[in-house]
Amino acid sequence: MSRRLLYSDKYPSYSLKIIRPFRGEDRITQLPDFVLGHILSFLPSTKSVVRTSILSKRWKNIWTSVPNLYFRDEEFDRDDDFIAFVDRVLSSRDPSSTIQKFHLHFNHCAPEDFYRVENWISTAARCNVVELVLSVRSSGNMMFLLPESLMTCKSLEVLRLMSVFVMDNGDALGCFPSLKRFHCHFGAENYGGLYSTTGCFHFYALEHFTIYGDPGTHFFEDLSISAPQLKTISLEFPCSPYDMHKYYNIEIDAEALEKLEIKEDSLSNFNLNNTQSLVEADITIGFHPSEDDVEEEDDVRQANEFLTAISMVKYLSLSWSFYEACSVPAFDNLIKLRLVHFGCSHWWRNLMKLLEKSPHLECLVIDDGVYPTRKRYKVIELLEKEDEVIDTTKQTKVLNWIPPKSVPNCLVSHLKTISIRGFRGKRCIGYQDEMEVTKYLLKHGRVLEKMTIYTSGRFPKKDIFKETSMIKWGSEAVQVEIIKKVLYED
Repeated sequence: MSRRLLYSDKYPSYSLKIIRPFRGEDRITQLPDFVLGHILSFLPSTKSVVRTSILSKRWKNIWTSVPNLYFRDEEFDRDDDFIAFVDRVLSSRDPSSTIQKFHLHFNHCAPEDFYRVENWISTAARCNVVELVLSVRSSGNMMFLLPESLMTCKSLEVLRLMSVFVMDNGDALGCFPSLKRFHCHFGAENYGGLYSTTGCFHFYALEHFTIYGDPGTHFFEDLSISAPQLKTISLEFPCSPYDMHKYYNIEIDAEALEKLEIKEDSLSNFNLNNTQSLVEADITIGFHPSEDDVEEEDDVRQANEFLTAISMVKYLSLSWSFYEACSVPAFDNLIKLRLVHFGCSHWWRNLMKLLEKSPHLECLVIDDGVYPTRKRYKVIELLEKEDEVIDTTKQTKVLNWIPPKSVPNCLVSHLKTISIRGFRGKRCIGYQDEMEVTKYLLKHGRVLEKMTIYTSGRFPKKDIFKETSMIKWGSEAVQVEIIKKVLYED
């Protein structure tokens, strides 16, 4: 019986192909064991890695030599199943295989199971673990004591503590001999971080130290960090709802320190020793004193000592309206300054103090601290219809601006670029002086090459040009650009 292929011009014709199952060689299975183990190490869950043992006989024991282990109790319905799984994985591993990464999240750990966690960590230490991430939480405010085998582990280079741990560092000088990165995270309800019995941390090889969160007075009020190889320190203490002006006594001895990041509500009492190598500082203090605030003598002294301790930096980001009584030290090495003022009434005085003490400053960024940067948002742009244009002719001039008696040397010889972010002009209290400061910088910037003004559009661009054109600019080569966008580069 003959068959006909019927077709019509109304419908497209398709060529049908029979797809046969591939019967070629399984090249992945032919890879060496260490290559297969390396591939499996990219899976984010050890539970998923173990499941590959059912693929074939070839895969049955590959998981026992995977260098990265990720254990999470939330992947199991019962804690007993999780404990049994971790015990099985660690006991089945090839004794000669090393552990590159060991991540343990046991957030419903009963105190009676602490000994199991200690055994797991000790096993990782014996297997020359390089990176360790721990989150072990228990009811009843019970804290896990880090085993001695971990503190003396010579292979450990990265330690991240995501819950509260206790370290008995009576012999502190011998702790963590190879540790390079140390991160303590204090989460909600003081869950996270490390409690030292002495409050002192001594690290021979540490290069990066980070504390994030509110430690609370239950963990430490005095913190001492000594590390000859330390390059960066990041301390971020968010505002506590229980104590708005809580601060700590922090001593840092780090002769190789290059970068210092501090974020807190009130400036703590810092004692910085041997920080002559400091290159960059990023300081954010949430409390901004007003003209009516009483300037306590101790607070002023504390601020003066801190500014002196960081005065050797080349790059400074300062989100801090320090007291007017503060005496700014000489920043002879400073070439880039970012000042975030948040519209405080005396912000321009702090700016002028810093300019007078920074003779080699080349780049200045004035930021109101409100608008986001590219790090936070990809595209943020105000639409024309959303802009509220202010009639500046009806604004009452309430100015505190007083020009300094002498022009800062950096304006005459070094300052080349100025960026003003979140320019508001005369729109609201705290910003009336902004235009006067802008005109002053243009007038006396002898080597100024470019000034960029970012505005939301509420202060018309034509008014900015009009006011800045009323004075003679100090540099004939300067270019002034006004950008009506929220988004700006860092």
